[in-house]
Amino acid sequence: MDEREYERGFAEFHRSMNRVLRKKDIRAFKRLVAAHPRQAGRLSHCLGLSDELAEIEMYKTIMIRSPLKDLHQEARAWLEERGIAPPVPRPVGRRKRGRRRKRP
Repeated sequence: MDEREYERGFAEFHRSMNRVLRKKDIRAFKRLVAAHPRQAGRLSHCLGLSDELAEIEMYKTIMIRSPLKDLHQEARAWLEERGIAPPVPRPVGRRKRGRRRKRP
């Protein structure tokens, strides 16, 4: 697989993830993650969770995806109704960097 094919596959995974998240279908969410563990990355931990706990992760995932901005308020309300602090979306184009240690 060359780099372009890999990038297309990665982009297709994210488009598919956005479609699944819009439906808010936990079983479809887990199926997509299971089918693409490499692209799913940290979301792969959801496969070992109950549907109830994976659903929380699904709503948190909605909150951090900028293409799903129109669903953020609904997802925030869903999480807050259950006493769960919603994640803070990362600013677009900025990566969080660790602190550099000063050399003695």
